[in-house]
Amino acid sequence: MPRLGAVASLSRTQVDIFSRLYLVFLGMGTLVGIVVISYLLYNAYKYRADEPDADGKYDVEEVEDDGVVRPKLGEMPSSSKGGKKLFLSFGISAVIVLGLIIYSYSLLLYVEDTGDVDPDMEVNVEGFQFAWAYEYDNGFETTDQLVVPNEAVVGLEVTSRDVMHNYGIRGLRAKTDAIPGQTTETWFQAEESGEYKAICFELCGNGHSNMREDVLVVPTSVWEQGQEEYDFDDPEEFGEWYDQTIEAWQNGELDNQLEVTN
Repeated sequence: MPRLGAVASLSRTQVDIFSRLYLVFLGMGTLVGIVVISYLLYNAYKYRADEPDADGKYDVEEVEDDGVVRPKLGEMPSSSKGGKKLFLSFGISAVIVLGLIIYSYSLLLYVEDTGDVDPDMEVNVEGFQFAWAYEYDNGFETTDQLVVPNEAVVGLEVTSRDVMHNYGIRGLRAKTDAIPGQTTETWFQAEESGEYKAICFELCGNGHSNMREDVLVVPTSVWEQGQEEYDFDDPEEFGEWYDQTIEAWQNGELDNQLEVTN
């Protein structure tokens, strides 16, 4: 189990990465929307119907058929600027899209490549209908809440004992499949202590909606105090501290120390 004095914070957490991606796509989408709508309004104004002249004719190519004025079919614009503008717009659009793909892919590789992440602690997660089982790297097992310290990089190895599940902690942007017979990996780092929710994001049966458990991220002071009073490498002693911490949390004794409450 990690001693927090040795915990090294990552330069970018998953929350930072996905928040940055959201803001980039929001900004680019807003910019593109403004350009497109402005161009549509400009063309609607520029190419609006002309006012009729004195003899009732319009300043456009036309043919009268049964007294109805219509444009001539098959007439092509004489100017070649339209084609250049069209290809220019396609080129700019392609550059923007490719730029977003490359930028997003580089960030998502950082999230997915767990080999570049050196976790401070590792937890095995097993999904089953309809709950989650946790096993800490000291051997302690529980089917209740996951309790970890803030600022620690927590590596998760996720699997399933029955059907397909998907383990995700929405507030920490951690999410991966739980597949029977296979192990997938993800990680998270909570910068703020508090209560988060671990949810199954894969329809797994009639109890799927109840497959929600709390993830308690305790302040570093609480974790360090526990390490001073208990041997966290001993699963029994860690279990005693775990039970006391859960009880204190349920009684509201930790409320003034938690920064995030879901």
